[in-house]
Amino acid sequence: MKKIVTLIAVIVCANVFACTSWMIFSDLTENGTNILHKNRDANPRGINAYLSDASSPRKWIASGDKGGIRMGMNVSGLAVVANNGEDYTDKKEIKLPKFAPTIQECLETCDTAEQCVEYLLNIIKNKLYCHRENRGMIYFFCDRNEGYICEITPYFCSVQRYTNGYAVRANIWQNPGMYQLSRSNIKWYLNSSARAYIAISELNKAIDRHSKITLTDIFALTRHCTMPENSPQKRSVCFRATNSTASFEIDKQHPDVLSTMYTTIGHPRHTVYVPVPVCVEKLHPAMTDLRWSAAAWKRFDELKLEAPIPAEWTKFEKDSMVKYNKAKDEARKLLDAGKRAEAVKLMNSTAEKIWKDAEKLLNI
Repeated sequence: MKKIVTLIAVIVCANVFACTSWMIFSDLTENGTNILHKNRDANPRGINAYLSDASSPRKWIASGDKGGIRMGMNVSGLAVVANNGEDYTDKKEIKLPKFAPTIQECLETCDTAEQCVEYLLNIIKNKLYCHRENRGMIYFFCDRNEGYICEITPYFCSVQRYTNGYAVRANIWQNPGMYQLSRSNIKWYLNSSARAYIAISELNKAIDRHSKITLTDIFALTRHCTMPENSPQKRSVCFRATNSTASFEIDKQHPDVLSTMYTTIGHPRHTVYVPVPVCVEKLHPAMTDLRWSAAAWKRFDELKLEAPIPAEWTKFEKDSMVKYNKAKDEARKLLDAGKRAEAVKLMNSTAEKIWKDAEKLLNI
């Protein structure tokens, strides 16, 4: 692995809670891209989109709350998310600082998924890691070439590398060497298994339909709020605590311009997906001042979880994807011709138009 700077003094990664995440690789995606997705399940309702400031070592875009960014992607084409892991058995009385690697630290320090793994291994080796409630973590690192799922406690990190197909995790460990460390109860295990099952089942259905997985397939999956008949589990991929989602599509040819975060700012069943290109220069004010998520939660409180998603919303998303993909195709030609500034301008103007149309649609 390439050497990177060992980081210290990173802050605790809180408010992750019960999430469902997956990586899908280019052999299965419609656009030949790698995609890292996270359905975030946590208490905060004040969700925003984020853009790094000018002083950042690497430009990034992200989704998060006032406590920090919770999932993001940088201009190198590196995407990072994290889920809670399991309660673990090793309760040694070792004084560890309350530190965990943050999404922002990874995005600002690393260019590849492999570098993120080395960073994480250094955290463990130097006894700098400790997560709240004696619970481990699951980190997902994905770039344009490969992805890793790292399952960790303060004393051990198990790493799995992926280059094709897809991989799903909720909040239970599956990597080698992790099962014997788990001391989770049956409720935690079954809830996580049920959410992972839904993701696997729906991704396979998408493959059966058209051999590839599209972003609209993913959008539909992220809103799946029921379990199959006769299932004893009630919590699906999307439930009352799902506060936001993001699909990070990593472009292999021009990751610094064409890679995109497709995100719901608020509960996914009560708002629409909008694209945020990694080359974005300015975010829409409603996406950064809590108005967008406030509108989503107002609708959630009034209509509840299982309210039908308006047909005009899904039509808007499909139409927006057509417009955005057309702009990406044009921007790719500009980039191939060495006209980067024009490509960046086109992606920004296209995204801004979609955001404004979404704002009107949602009555924000």
